Amino acid sequence: MHRGYLATIGREGTGWVSLQLLIDRFTRREPAIKLDATHYGTTQTVLLTLTHVDRLIEELTHARHAMQAQAGRRGWTGETR
Repeated sequence: MHRGYLATIGREGTGWVSLQLLIDRFTRREPAIKLDATHYGTTQTVLLTLTHVDRLIEELTHARHAMQAQAGRRGWTGETR
């Protein structure tokens, strides 16, 4: 199993999400994204297929647009990287 691309997003007090690309070098299974969500020391792991990732991106994009519209009305600038 090859692991690549690791990203962690979040804060200690509110929890965080870690994403990791999993590729089986012997091609026994399709590539997947391992998503770990941690909150107050408890971690839940989910393996996402390409279809799941596409749907998640679509839903997050929709939510982001809604958040930006709401923030624009209130003058919020948001968090910087």
